[in-house]
Amino acid sequence: MFSMNNKISVRQLQILLIIDIFGTGVIILPRRAVEFAGQDGWIIVAILACLATGSAYLMSSVGRLFPSESFVRTASKLLSKPAGKALGLIFAAKLILNCALEIRMFGEIIRQTMLPNTPLAVVAGAAISISAYAASKGYEARARIAQIIFPIIFIPLIIVFILALRQIDMTNLLPVFVAKPADIFRGTLRMGSAFSCMELILIAHPFFANPEKARKGASSAILLVGALMLFITIITIAKFGPFDVSRQLWPVLEMMDMVEMPGSFIERQDALMLSFWILSNFAITNSCLFFSSILLKDVIEKGRHLPYICVSALITAAIALMITNAEQVYPIIDFLFLTLGLGFMVVLPILLLVVARIRKKGVIYEKQT
Repeated sequence: MFSMNNKISVRQLQILLIIDIFGTGVIILPRRAVEFAGQDGWIIVAILACLATGSAYLMSSVGRLFPSESFVRTASKLLSKPAGKALGLIFAAKLILNCALEIRMFGEIIRQTMLPNTPLAVVAGAAISISAYAASKGYEARARIAQIIFPIIFIPLIIVFILALRQIDMTNLLPVFVAKPADIFRGTLRMGSAFSCMELILIAHPFFANPEKARKGASSAILLVGALMLFITIITIAKFGPFDVSRQLWPVLEMMDMVEMPGSFIERQDALMLSFWILSNFAITNSCLFFSSILLKDVIEKGRHLPYICVSALITAAIALMITNAEQVYPIIDFLFLTLGLGFMVVLPILLLVVARIRKKGVIYEKQT
């Protein structure tokens, strides 16, 4: 059952964005950055952080046009009803596919690190079932849970990364600015998937208690996530060097496991990152199932969102189990980002804002006239 108001504050929005984005991507981010630009891989992450912040600003600006309307209704008002419904279906399909890819990676890492003899279907089924149950409780319930787990996970995590600064060699980042501009550009395009789930800003606007403050809040949250990703990428490369980072499957987990804690306060620091990643994965899966059900409900315009969650969950499970090799996930993620990801994060927001200005539609332009 939904909460009575089902609205979230700007602070809750920021926490949700940080948890949704700062998860799976950061575990492999240093390795992928090094593969494209060597020790200059951190430059790619810095560029991505700036571009992602600009994209968040654009998407939040679209939400300000019709603060109380859903994405499908906003697109229908600006483009046409058939176009709005078509975009809603495509958006829902993208979220379901994103969810399936996250679940497939989740299952692979869990099997490699914790449950090697557990079938993938069991791991994926448990993750999807729990996430679907959480999605059925509404957006505000998820925001309140995020507020509780955020300090529990982030405070120890930040302490470990700060302690890691004592054990790094900054000469591993030298020489700087040796990567070719073409490699930097290619890496920026291919690694943009690290900021997947940002496009949920387009759908979440009706759930904001203070929609007029959402643009600043979302942009600052994305900038903070980008800064954290940049920091982690730099210290990981400085810890191992670009060659070793490129050979490790999960370099961030390896680095955290090697950090020496004073007094042996924590036996395995990598468990902190893994626990955060597990919670983040559940948060991402929950978001994708919740918003895909909202989109499907708005497109079909019939019934409650709960049956659509069940449909999304079943499709997600089927796709996740169809991917037999986990290495297939990364090319699919890259392709999804370069097509639908950039489409919903950059192209569509610009199109909607231009159409709104030309047709003088939206709260801002209606007030002017």
